Amino acid sequence: MPSEIERRNLKRVPTADELISKAAYSELASIGVVVNKIVETVRNPHSSATQLKEMIEIDPPLSAKVLRRANSAFYGIKRNITSIREAIVFLGFNTVREIALNLKVLKFFEDNKAYYSYSRKNMWVHSLAVALFCKFLYRREFRDPGDYIYSAGLLHDIGIIAEEQFTGEYFQVMLKKLNEEQAQYPTIVLAEKAVFGFTHADIGRRLTSVWNIPDDLTKAIGSHHEPFTCDPAHYRHAASIFIADYTCRKRGFGLPEPVAPDEEASLKKCLESLKLIPESIDVIFEDVKSEIESLETRGELYS
Repeated sequence: MPSEIERRNLKRVPTADELISKAAYSELASIGVVVNKIVETVRNPHSSATQLKEMIEIDPPLSAKVLRRANSAFYGIKRNITSIREAIVFLGFNTVREIALNLKVLKFFEDNKAYYSYSRKNMWVHSLAVALFCKFLYRREFRDPGDYIYSAGLLHDIGIIAEEQFTGEYFQVMLKKLNEEQAQYPTIVLAEKAVFGFTHADIGRRLTSVWNIPDDLTKAIGSHHEPFTCDPAHYRHAASIFIADYTCRKRGFGLPEPVAPDEEASLKKCLESLKLIPESIDVIFEDVKSEIESLETRGELYS
């Protein structure tokens, strides 16, 4: 019996190098520019509201969103905020940076293409949930602001978007395996390896590296399904994304793929190594869920 690839008479599957060559300098590259600017403002102790203001003011859609958020009824203010500088002071650096990053990344999830259980909108909600989970985890359990990990969480599945855009029908073949041959391919990683010979984590790491995203973020993105392969200096980042990704997928924010037994074992190992307890993870997820629902209620989840 011919394979799905043979039946569709598809051309040769793109190599990882070919995929990176196409994706790295496509529209996706604009994400790298924004992330670098945001990370720079986070890491530079001399960063000021003026630098962030200048970055926002040259981008009209971003300016509009920042002002809209500052004037949202959610905040209950009694006067209009009309300047970006005032909005930054009112909302705070962290919130404005997240708005900027979300808006740029969301752009690539807007076309709601759907194949089997996959859709870009579902992927956006998953990515946002993972980013929020990582941020809450860092702030509550590690007493760390979590500025960098939010960016890594938001971009951890950027390789899937690259695969969808630049592998043609092979992406649909991969999803078919994931959805119709789950006994053999219970996770997206196994389905990707069978069809492409590489995974979205591989592509995400290489893509963000080409964009000159800091190493600690690119390595965490590349190891988020296999955190124990990450070097010790970046292990906490990778393990945190794994925990967030696993938890969000298992509880409905992501592709509806089953959780493989080895993932459950890896989760337990990650929790033990980071000295976390399951009850803390439950509380964090409930807060992530509440934040997602609040964004949806306010009409800000997809805008």
